Amino acid sequence: MAARKLQTEIDRTFKKVTEGVELFEGLYDKLQTSANQGQKEKLESDLKTQIKKLQRLRDQIKTWLQSNDIKDKKPLMENRRLIETVCVQTR
Repeated sequence: MAARKLQTEIDRTFKKVTEGVELFEGLYDKLQTSANQGQKEKLESDLKTQIKKLQRLRDQIKTWLQSNDIKDKKPLMENRRLIETVCVQTR
């Protein structure tokens, strides 16, 4: 029962990661094409917020990676790497 609940939570987190990365990339593309300074500042603020959300998700994934309860850690590693790759692109 606990394993099923944990897997459900992990799946929800993976979905949030996917949605967060897509949103981040959309915001980043808009920022790159924006000419309006006010709009750029708003988009930068939105990007920072999205990065923080993704970093929180990454921290949760790191916790699960250290857990002995989870046998197949490959999907966790892939999602963690995805977050880190997206966040590094902007710097």
